[in-house]
Amino acid sequence: MACAVVGGILLATAPSAQAETVSAMTPASVVTALKAQGYVATLGQDSSGDPLVTADIGGWRSQVVFYDCNEVTHGACQSLQFSSSFHPERPFDAEKAVAFVNANRFGAVSVAADKSVTVSWDVITGSGIDTSVFAMVVKSYRMALDSIGSEVFPASGHPQLASAAR
Repeated sequence: MACAVVGGILLATAPSAQAETVSAMTPASVVTALKAQGYVATLGQDSSGDPLVTADIGGWRSQVVFYDCNEVTHGACQSLQFSSSFHPERPFDAEKAVAFVNANRFGAVSVAADKSVTVSWDVITGSGIDTSVFAMVVKSYRMALDSIGSEVFPASGHPQLASAAR
C-alpha cells in the first residue's frame, strides 16, 4: 500500500492495479484473451488430460496446445503452442517451408507425407504475459497463416482443413 501526504494528512492508497495477464497456468485466461480479440475459442482437454483450446483465428481452425504441465494434475502449464493444419491446393515444399521459418522467428512449419501443412507458433508464458503482448502473438500467428494461405490457396478459395492434433 502506498502513502501520500496531502495538506498535512497522511493518505493510504491502494496499490496500482496490475495489467491483466495471459498464462498457460490459467487456461481460461487464454480463452478470455482470444475472445476479447473477437475470436471464437473453447476450452477442453487433450487425450492426456492437459488443457486444449480450440479456436477460429481469422478463419483458420486452430488449436492452442498446453505444454510443460504437471504430469499428475495437468495444471501449472508453462507454455503454449498455436497449431493449424491444412491441405494446400497449390504445392508447398521444403524450400517454401524454410523461407517461412526464416521470415517468422517464432513459427515452425512442417509438411507431412500426405502433403498437409502444419503451422505452429510457440509461446512461453510462465506465470503470465501482458494481454497486449499476447495480442501481438496472436496477430503474428494469424499473419503467418494468412501469408502461407495466400501462397497455397486460390484468392477466392478456403482451406481444406486437416486435424490440428498434437
